[in-house]
Formats: sequence, structure tokens, C-alpha cells
Amino acid sequence: MDYQQPSRSTEVIAVIVRLLGLVMLIVGLTIAIKVIIEAWSLYEEPQRIERFAEAIDEGSNLDQLLRSFSQKTASTENEVETATTTSQQATLRISYFLAWIIALVLLMVIGGLAASAIRTGGQLALYDLQVKRFANELIKQAQKSAAKKD
Repeated sequence: MDYQQPSRSTEVIAVIVRLLGLVMLIVGLTIAIKVIIEAWSLYEEPQRIERFAEAIDEGSNLDQLLRSFSQKTASTENEVETATTTSQQATLRISYFLAWIIALVLLMVIGGLAASAIRTGGQLALYDLQVKRFANELIKQAQKSAAKKD
């Protein structure tokens, strides 16, 4: 069996594919490192999520809606006591917890995309090498079976 050498255009395409895979691998690693750094900085400085919570509250007015709902239910019970207790109690900010949930989900999604880019880039970068190994094994097996028949 004759083993045909790959053409020049096939070699050029293989190099381009490997370079594209290497670029994807580097981009994926960079994004993954940035996600890890951002997650760690949120762990060390949880007050950074406050800006995101304020943006959510400005867009949705969720905290005001909950405050007005709680004031309406409390006003039916006792109007005088409610005014003094609500001003003394700390208000529950749902937008703050919602901001944490959204930030964590976004970090997980971006981390998953980075992992996919790393996996795909690695497969593209090593694709040519894997195909060559597989082709060499097939040629060896074909030569062994041809030798046994003779």
C-alpha cells in the first residue's frame, strides 16, 4: 500500500486550523482566569455587588414595590406602630440578593463558555496530530494484514 503525502494546500489548512485552535485555547484560558479573578474579588469585597444591586433596583423598582406592599398590609393592622417600627427596622433589599444570584449565574455561564473554548481550542490544536497517529495505525494494520495474506 502506498502512503500518499498530503498536498500543500492540505498542509496549509492544517496549520491554519492548528493556529485557530491555539488562539481559541489562549482566549479561553484568558477568560477563565478573568472569571476566577472576578469571583475571588467578589469574595474578598462583597460590597462591590452594591452597584449592580442599585442598577437592578433602579430598573425594576423591586425594593420599592416590596416596601409599598409591606406597608399596605401593615397599615391595616395598626398605623401608628407601623410607622415607628418600619423606620427603626433595617429594610430587606431583595435587589441585593437578586444581584448576587445574577452575578453568580453570569460567572458560571462565562466560565462554562471559557471551558468550552479551551476544550475546542485544544482539540483543534491537536487535531492534526491525532489524525496522523490514527492514520499511521491504520497503515500499520493494513500492512500487517497484507503481509499475513502473502
